[in-house]
Amino acid sequence: MSNKQKLTRRQVREKAVQTLYQLLDPQADTTLESALAFSLEAGNDPEAGFEHIQDEYLQELVAGVQTQLETIDQQITTLLTEGWTLQRLAKIDLAILRLGFYEVLYVDNEKVPPQVAVDEAIELSKTFSDGKSTKFIAGVLSKFIADKV
Repeated sequence: MSNKQKLTRRQVREKAVQTLYQLLDPQADTTLESALAFSLEAGNDPEAGFEHIQDEYLQELVAGVQTQLETIDQQITTLLTEGWTLQRLAKIDLAILRLGFYEVLYVDNEKVPPQVAVDEAIELSKTFSDGKSTKFIAGVLSKFIADKV
């Protein structure tokens, strides 16, 4: 594979979710760098040959979510129905929500309009989760952007 190969925005988001997912296990001694390297080398498409790719937006997403984690988690928590906590959510759904919230809150709307961030999170849930999760993620993010307007 050539080092000139680029990730599409969808692939960047997939790799970001895979990286964030790996960082969710407090028992694991996973660093941001090792999680990112693993998602590029293996992830859900190891044959794609992304291991040497450096993508600025991927770096921005993963580092940004980690930096803004407390604020993002507070925002998600306010939208969970009674009896639900972040700890109760499926880890992959939490990773997808964190990414979606980060894009809505911190990425320039000219670069990624909020509705695009929501649509992309929904697509990620179709890739990594099930139908119930997709509806849940769509509902939480849609309510969030509706409340922001």
